[in-house]
Amino acid sequence: MRFFLLIVLILGIFFRFTNLDHKVYWYDEAITSLRASGYTEQEVVQHFSQKSVVSVTELQHYQHPDGTRSIIDTVKSLVKEDPQHPPLYYILANIWFHIIGSSPTLSRLLPALLSLLAFPSAYWLCQEIFIETGVFSSKLPTYLMIGLIAVSPFHVIYAQESRQYSLWIVTTLLSNAALLRAIRVNTGMSWGIYTFTVVINFYTFLLSVLTMIAQGLYIILVYGFSHIKILRNYIISLLVSAIFILPYIWILIINQSQAEKGLEWSFLYSIKNSELRDIWIQHLGRLFFDVNQEPWDFYVHRVLLVLVLYAFYYLCRQTPMSVWLMIILLTTVSTMPLMIPDWILGGRRSITLRYMIPGLLGVQLAITYLLGRNLASPSLKFWHQKFWQLLLVILVSGSILSCAVSSQATVWYNKTFGINGENIAVAKIVNQTTHPLLISDERVGHLLSLSYSLQPTVQILLQPSCATCPIQSSSIFEVQLPVVEEFNRFSDVFLYRYPPSNEWIKELAKQKNYKFQPVVFGFVEWLKDKPVLWRVIPIGTE
Repeated sequence: MRFFLLIVLILGIFFRFTNLDHKVYWYDEAITSLRASGYTEQEVVQHFSQKSVVSVTELQHYQHPDGTRSIIDTVKSLVKEDPQHPPLYYILANIWFHIIGSSPTLSRLLPALLSLLAFPSAYWLCQEIFIETGVFSSKLPTYLMIGLIAVSPFHVIYAQESRQYSLWIVTTLLSNAALLRAIRVNTGMSWGIYTFTVVINFYTFLLSVLTMIAQGLYIILVYGFSHIKILRNYIISLLVSAIFILPYIWILIINQSQAEKGLEWSFLYSIKNSELRDIWIQHLGRLFFDVNQEPWDFYVHRVLLVLVLYAFYYLCRQTPMSVWLMIILLTTVSTMPLMIPDWILGGRRSITLRYMIPGLLGVQLAITYLLGRNLASPSLKFWHQKFWQLLLVILVSGSILSCAVSSQATVWYNKTFGINGENIAVAKIVNQTTHPLLISDERVGHLLSLSYSLQPTVQILLQPSCATCPIQSSSIFEVQLPVVEEFNRFSDVFLYRYPPSNEWIKELAKQKNYKFQPVVFGFVEWLKDKPVLWRVIPIGTE
């Protein structure tokens, strides 16, 4: 078994570093590079709104730090435009960019390396929750958890994304392991370590607050007032954590409207409850199987749902309250505050898989217990043990297949269901022309994302809009098209807008001196009937 799981671990590490530059460097990653480099969206908007035709290289300048930008500039960028994102990962990225580099491959190398810390973190958590509690006498569950994390397609795709989510996986595992150890040994040092993990977890991602709430409920429900020393030390730990956390809470309060602006996408649009249900099932299934092909994903995910539900039932029946409640609270408290409002009030909070990371770790712990208990039990009949061995092989094989398929893809669902998937098609059309001009009034993030696919010599004329900065951007077409005579300077002129609103398209139709020929349509399902790239032809020159 150990040799099998060692091979699985090696494969998991291999997939984390394979084709790091293959997938589109999408909107969120481009904005991450912008912030980590110490720039703001407002700077990009102001710079290009006053410019004429420039090259893509000038736009790429905002993806790489120069000698004038420091960690302080990175923090200022977040506080000013994206306060809902705590600064820890961005500070690490700023240091990484200065020392190692900021190309897409090198940018993604940082989260890939950070993701390796999930293995010892998972080992520690399983040691505390399964072995130190006496639930297992062997280290089998620790090896199983590491193996499941290693080749989980969910873990691998976020290990390859230049965002904070692989770090959040690590800090979530560490925080829960540190809490269980602090409860067990109940020393000042152990509670100090727990306090440290709470702080770094918070400064990695704000939804860590839900994990903190789950941990507080665990202390109250399991130990309550019958263990005064544990309760006292926990309260002291919480108060010390608050000293370090409250300054950023204050920043959020005074910048509340800006934070809401950055999160408004999750509230503006509602999804049918039947679609929400299907997405939640997908979330569970993608822990183990994700080839991005229907109907395979659809049916496999429903089978996996049954397995997950049985795993939680088995966990609650077979383990003491101090074990199962920890996993149940981690899973539910971190997900229900996102799922219930979407179901009742509408919204899209819960459709984003990365927001569910703590809950999905809870699911993996439940599956780990189910497999470990049935694989380690000597009282089971021969065929029964073979069944669970076969199930483990099937789960791992499905995960490996998923990672292999994903490693060859250029777009995957974690890029918010395929946003910027058009980049490759757009770039192919533009790059093959001899002297093109690309015109756009698109958002900064989309333009930065597209710039990675364009040749550095492509000329651009931009009047970018801003998603998060205080500048009020118009929702209608405002780009000043060159006069007809200037078209002679370029072999081809293209217009890019992603996604085009109906109002914007109506404004486009009012342009009397130009003909707009659609050449690339949307990649995601809800955009497939809308063009995102047009060829601009002056009337009378066709």
